[in-house]
Amino acid sequence: MDVDGYGGFSRSDIASIERQTKLSSVYMQQCRDQALWMWRGYRVQLGEWNRKLEQSEGKRREKIVKREPHKPFHAGLINKIPVRIDSRSGTIEHSKSIKISQYVLRLSTMKKYHRITIPLNPAEYHLDLLEKGRIVDFQLVKKNHWYSAHICVKYNAPDLPARAVLGVDLGVRRAVATVLLTSERRMRPSDLSILRDGERRNRLDQLNRRIAQLQRAKKWTALKRLSRKRRDVAAYDARTSAICIAKLAEREHATVAVGYPRGMKYENYRGNGKPHQRRMLQQRFSYARQIQLIHEECAERGIRAQHLLEAWTSRQCHRCGSINTRRPTQSLFWCLNCGSRYNADWNGAINIGSVFFAARLSRQAIEGLAYARDELAYKPASLETRNLKKMKTTVNSFG
Repeated sequence: MDVDGYGGFSRSDIASIERQTKLSSVYMQQCRDQALWMWRGYRVQLGEWNRKLEQSEGKRREKIVKREPHKPFHAGLINKIPVRIDSRSGTIEHSKSIKISQYVLRLSTMKKYHRITIPLNPAEYHLDLLEKGRIVDFQLVKKNHWYSAHICVKYNAPDLPARAVLGVDLGVRRAVATVLLTSERRMRPSDLSILRDGERRNRLDQLNRRIAQLQRAKKWTALKRLSRKRRDVAAYDARTSAICIAKLAEREHATVAVGYPRGMKYENYRGNGKPHQRRMLQQRFSYARQIQLIHEECAERGIRAQHLLEAWTSRQCHRCGSINTRRPTQSLFWCLNCGSRYNADWNGAINIGSVFFAARLSRQAIEGLAYARDELAYKPASLETRNLKKMKTTVNSFG
């Protein structure tokens, strides 16, 4: 086929396909479109892979080489590929006479004027989408002896007017740190929030230990089932965090700015001398999936979301812009230039959200604002100032 065009089938090709498959022209067009989409998607992935390969070197290059995208049908035609079916050969209808299900799928067969009726079992979330949107097409997918219908619904989401910016910093210790920024006023304590994920990490750690035990025992059936459960748990928690961010932005009429740590996993390769950080990033920091879910949830609510490169945002002071900074602990940020101490996650979130503002003054916070409970609750200008305060307290107690 001519991938750049629209198939490039000749009459002899169409006659040959009809003779071999005995399919109608509608099914042939749907199969052709599916193959074109697969090849065009492969070309996009190949272009991104080549660009990453040119920009990488050393251990990172070796890792990228192993991730070369495969061509469509590289494994032959062993597995069946589901075709996107439109209204010409299948419809999804609302049924009032069938008591089993509210929606049924009517699909054409090889026999002329003969259709089969398949009852669907949608959840409440799916029912809301089916009612408010227009069904474009669908796929029938078989996985683990179960059939499921993947339905594409198209609907319009009204664009909400943006009055503020919600800066989002993704992390490992704390899942999400958000800061609400506006040019009309300075930040307040209510503008800062942190989504903690202690329960999620504890649950994932338990599943990881159980998976390791099954691997050592070579119980592959149970291992496969538990691995799927761990994947579903991680995906559910990521979706929940994305919904919280989208609802917060919807309530405040804010644009969402998410920090994107590009290349972080490639830099933490085996043998770089940071095994603890590498294990932590690989198991607990699925930032690509989290960013994608944030975009999806914001798009459903008509909120603009944009991911920005977060290079130097964790090291730059949001007050003075200096990079002469230190991190005494993982969650504490100390600027040696202006002497301010701040929560490191919120400092990064402010720098990420401040990209949308022209003036630096619009992102200044009041003193002593951003300190979590596990951090110092004071803001010394320097170590010498801190010692003088202690000496003064001692003199007054004796006086």
